[in-house]
Amino acid sequence: MKKKVILFLTLQFLIVIIMLFQYKMLRLIDYINVSFIIGAIVLFIGLATYILSTGFFDIFTVSMRKVFVKSSRLEDVKSMRAPSEIVSIPYLGILQIGGATILMMFIALIFYYL
Repeated sequence: MKKKVILFLTLQFLIVIIMLFQYKMLRLIDYINVSFIIGAIVLFIGLATYILSTGFFDIFTVSMRKVFVKSSRLEDVKSMRAPSEIVSIPYLGILQIGGATILMMFIALIFYYL
């Protein structure tokens, strides 16, 4: 939990730094724009990690290996590990941090329109 909070605060600090470099000032609309982009990138990475770890692409990967490899090296293809075995990154924390960043963006958006 402490690690997630530190990563979330680091992301918020990164958003402020990007705002200062890009827009040269701190405005709410700039925070909304930058936090949406950063949050979407983190969510995309988390979702891609989740999809890879579930084994969704394992059959596709094995099939493509069989198609593009000569028949003499077919044993090598069978001994290769599946993508779900290679990706062992815990995706839940990434999704929570990305979701929290998007949630902060929505809260800022509500304040912007009030």
